[in-house]
Amino acid sequence: MHTTRPYSAVFFDLDGTLLPIDTHAFMEAYTVSLGEFAHDQGLDARAVMGALLAGVKAMASNDGSQTNHDLFWSTFETVTGLDAEKTETLFDAYYEGPFNKVAELAQPDPAAARAIAALKAKGYDLAVTTMPMFPLKAVHARIGWAGLDPNDFMFVTDYASATSAKPHVSYYEEAMRRAGVEAADVLMVGNNTLEDGAAFEAGADIYFVTDHLIEGEGGLDVAEHKHGTLEEFARFCEELPNRA
Repeated sequence: MHTTRPYSAVFFDLDGTLLPIDTHAFMEAYTVSLGEFAHDQGLDARAVMGALLAGVKAMASNDGSQTNHDLFWSTFETVTGLDAEKTETLFDAYYEGPFNKVAELAQPDPAAARAIAALKAKGYDLAVTTMPMFPLKAVHARIGWAGLDPNDFMFVTDYASATSAKPHVSYYEEAMRRAGVEAADVLMVGNNTLEDGAAFEAGADIYFVTDHLIEGEGGLDVAEHKHGTLEEFARFCEELPNRA
């Protein structure tokens, strides 16, 4: 039995945590979908997907001197020679339309809505601290796929608001500053023992949702931390005290 310390804020991973989806299947479907969209728009799909990968790698090693958004699009423009601003506008149309077909891979779990409702009723501050490599529209879309409302959260991390990425401790420190909370007051809820486990290294408590657990090399030992299914996590939230 793991003890529970007082919290003022709860941070949530999205894919595989609040949103029941296999991350590998999601990324495969997403890249195929985006490649087809690029082709349909008259772009060289192979070049676009190569630039996407280069941009992701750049964001993964961001030194904090610029947002992930700026780093991604400068990398993309360098690799493809395409105008970043025009291409970003084009991609906006993708995230507002074709991207949502990927939702077919996800099945909302009512336990997610129960957990959020319980925490809100008890006065906890909530944030979505998902991997910040997507635009805000894409994050809001996936929150909707989970049967949740983006307005339930004081903020969500996206590539325009973050200057680092998981599993860097600096990513969580940045999110904590944004939330105005100390690490000791945060519960991080995730499914990846490495990427989400970095929040523990930043000083937060952690709860691993095990339905789509990813045990990354170098990650935390699930058995040594709070863990359970999304249903069990919802019951955990319902049993938490009201925030003082």
